Amino acid sequence: MEHLILLLETYKYFILLPLAILEGPILAVIAGFLTTLGVLNLFIVFFIVTLGDVIGDTLMYVLGRFGGKPIIKKIGPFFGVTDQKLEEAKVYFTDRHTKAVVLSKLVYGIGTVGLITAGLLKMPYRRFMTTCLFISIGQTLLMLALGIIFGHAYVLLSKYLDYYAAGVSIVAIGTIIVFVFIKIKKKVV
Repeated sequence: MEHLILLLETYKYFILLPLAILEGPILAVIAGFLTTLGVLNLFIVFFIVTLGDVIGDTLMYVLGRFGGKPIIKKIGPFFGVTDQKLEEAKVYFTDRHTKAVVLSKLVYGIGTVGLITAGLLKMPYRRFMTTCLFISIGQTLLMLALGIIFGHAYVLLSKYLDYYAAGVSIVAIGTIIVFVFIKIKKKVV
């Protein structure tokens, strides 16, 4: 996690899109946090993270649509795609295309399988993309908001910890001065 934050602080927007393609929601929380610290611009982050999430969804769709079963057999296990998961997803996609895409986007663990299955079953790309775009916009807004809330809490806590540290320092210095004053007074008497 700290490596991701360091990458974002160093390369900012150049690294944001590739990271958003790989993992949009988690990145949105971290980027939202960094916007409260003034490292990133909120509007640019929103656009890039949403775009990256949609690109990632499209890549999974294309993999299913044009790669077909042979490619899915080869690289599917890398994404957690098994024959059993694929068959379960196909049944759901047959009856409820849009609902299946929404669940694929929102439920962790079935996302990649669902998006690949949408392509494999040749769901119309326009419907697929429209659903993905609306979900990505909402998801990015929510995750950015969480990051901003955590960021504000961090800033506030940091301020209070600074006050606490200053208070402890004053008490410690005061105690040392009193202790030294008593020692000096005992030597004089």
